[in-house]
Amino acid sequence: MKQHYKIATVLVAGITAMGALGTPIAQAAPAGPPAVHGPAVPAGGPDFYPKGKVISHSRLAIRAKPTTNSMRYGWLRPGEIVDIKCWSRGQSVQGNRRWYRLGISTPEWVAGKYIKIIKGRVQHC
Repeated sequence: MKQHYKIATVLVAGITAMGALGTPIAQAAPAGPPAVHGPAVPAGGPDFYPKGKVISHSRLAIRAKPTTNSMRYGWLRPGEIVDIKCWSRGQSVQGNRRWYRLGISTPEWVAGKYIKIIKGRVQHC
């Protein structure tokens, strides 16, 4: 009986020692940041906003507000593709009161009369 006790003690000690040595290695945290699941492009990336195409025959003014009387920030060229953040009603331009806010940080507007939505659905602001 004493011999069985010695064998059991040796086996338990060996298993405990292997567990004590093996556990930290098996459960060690991986180096570096954790794996990220989902799209690689953050929200607000290149395909986040609907796309519009400038259909005017000449350059289209980018405005500070949805009116032709507001400050002009710059121009868009005919055929240029832009990100559209949302739409709102503004001053009528040849019977069209829709203005599109560009998908950038500052509020910049273009007359909807000269933009054709080519991708996505534009929400109201």
